[in-house]
Amino acid sequence: MGRGGVVGRVLGVMLGRTVGVGLAVGVGVAVVVALGVIVGVTVAVAVAVAVGVDVGVGEPQGTNV
Repeated sequence: MGRGGVVGRVLGVMLGRTVGVGLAVGVGVAVVVALGVIVGVTVAVAVAVAVGVDVGVGEPQGTNV
């Protein structure tokens, strides 16, 4: 009984840590991906504006490319 209880407790702690780490990594990856997308879009828009391409955001009438 003693050994089973210890094994069960160790397995429970390991499983809890694994799930916790998995969730933390998942959230971290999601945040990194979201930041990457935001930065990528921002850079793309900045480059497009710098190059002179009309993005057409907020001004639908200015489509003279």
